[in-house]
Amino acid sequence: MASSGVPVPTAADANAVVAYSTFNSLRLHQVFPSLSSQSIVGRLIRFWDTRNVHKNGEFMAITILLLDEQDSVINGFIPANLASQLRSSLKSGSIVRLNGFEVARIAHMYKITEHQFVIRFIPSTRIDEVLADAPVIKSDKFLVRRIDIFKYVVGEIRSVKGSDLQNNAATSRIVVRLLIEPTVTVNVSLWDEAASTFRGLLKAGDKSLSIMLVTSVNPKLFGGKDHAPSYSVECVHIV
Repeated sequence: MASSGVPVPTAADANAVVAYSTFNSLRLHQVFPSLSSQSIVGRLIRFWDTRNVHKNGEFMAITILLLDEQDSVINGFIPANLASQLRSSLKSGSIVRLNGFEVARIAHMYKITEHQFVIRFIPSTRIDEVLADAPVIKSDKFLVRRIDIFKYVVGEIRSVKGSDLQNNAATSRIVVRLLIEPTVTVNVSLWDEAASTFRGLLKAGDKSLSIMLVTSVNPKLFGGKDHAPSYSVECVHIV
């Protein structure tokens, strides 16, 4: 009986030398439907869970960031229905080959890299770690001034929104508005353990003028150019 799940990679597949496209040579799937056979190789520089802030943090997808040998960065989305099958294949820092995906143009409000396209995972998509003959790819890339890819954010707390803020056992979402440059303000969403930690820090006193350091930042732009960018985080410190 044939399996309807995601194909399981083999060691031979991972070591095979095959032709692949650079990120800048990718073509839209809608224009060229046969191009779901496109293949790319890149370093998985990070990944995170993407949640719907308008539906109480409902899990939507795993977002991944890939870097190729030409120093180009592209992001991909693994939808919720495929996340459990593919999560174990994700390892930050590894060089991977993707096959059988779709390429789509990314909307501005969801844009987190300079690339015009996004990789969409479908049931036929395969992700294999490249164990031999891998291209030379940098270990990371930062675009801190453009606020596209963050490892950390430091800013002055301007406002805090959330419920039950004095109960550090609560884990519901908190939104912190941060001033990170004289004219740049961003919204930072805290979930789960990070939200609980922040509530505990608030109980220590008046933090309205404190400096906040957040790490493990997951960038996401909501609402378009007329709204402050929004980010979700995993770790938070107030100094």
